[in-house]
Amino acid sequence: MEHNRLFKMLLLLLEKKKTTAPELARLFEISVRTVYRDIDRLSAAGIPVYTTTGKHGGIHLMDHYVMDKSLLSEDEQNEILLGLYSVSAIPHLNGARMLQRLTALFDHKLDWIEFEHSPWGSIPDKEMELFNQVKQAIFARQPISFHYVDSNGEASMQTAQPVKLVFKNNTWYFKGLKQLESGTAVVETFKIKRISQLRFVPGLPVLDPFALPTDEAMQTPEELVRIELLFSDIVAYRVHDFFDPVSIHPEQDGTLRVVMHLDEGERLYSFLMSFGAEVTVVEPARVRGELLRRHRRAVQHLLEESGVEGKEE
Repeated sequence: MEHNRLFKMLLLLLEKKKTTAPELARLFEISVRTVYRDIDRLSAAGIPVYTTTGKHGGIHLMDHYVMDKSLLSEDEQNEILLGLYSVSAIPHLNGARMLQRLTALFDHKLDWIEFEHSPWGSIPDKEMELFNQVKQAIFARQPISFHYVDSNGEASMQTAQPVKLVFKNNTWYFKGLKQLESGTAVVETFKIKRISQLRFVPGLPVLDPFALPTDEAMQTPEELVRIELLFSDIVAYRVHDFFDPVSIHPEQDGTLRVVMHLDEGERLYSFLMSFGAEVTVVEPARVRGELLRRHRRAVQHLLEESGVEGKEE
């Protein structure tokens, strides 16, 4: 806690250049004596902070000061700045201001890496608004009601208390607590893009997220399907993009065998169909048969659209 306060104090001095001990005491809810002790600690760490008395006195930071190597090595600076660049590149999160401050603080920048901050196409205003509403609900521990379309295309009205935002596969999700009719609560994950008609619901009991197991802990193996897939080497780059390296097993002929436990649903079949003839479902036979049926339907549709006679087997 003390180190966190010292770092915040340093950032404040970098921004304002000068402040007073009473002002710092009020901001950090500490005594003036503790403020002066903190200033002594900063000075002992090699940071040129000093105090002056009189009408225009106060606590100052030397002009044009940069941290450079006084506290952190170049490797440590690189690690911190790389993490900050990564955060600032995530849609909806604006870390640009803090990034500029800390880059100036270190007098150092990463010239060996570049992040493209803009996504493919602009982020819809509606999605940005939904993200901010979910974030507000998390901070306020406020249940929300919303219309939702799941991965199987089924629409429903849902009520949940958001507890965590998750950024995965270039999109935002939130984990929310749902109260069941039995009185128990479960954790479910919702994709923010699939939400509409969101509203805050007053009067509902607030659930304690720390009193519940995580959704991963509550998920039973029976809810997942063991799937074994064989991919051709032509799509190897996509396999490495989407799957955990420990699940990928290269074969002597260059193909890639992937074994994982996955949710069986519309999203899985859409994903497998995107590989066309470059994927084979080794097992289970049920998934292989369903994938074959969907491919036949797709071919039949194309034949009908082209005016070619054909029928689904």
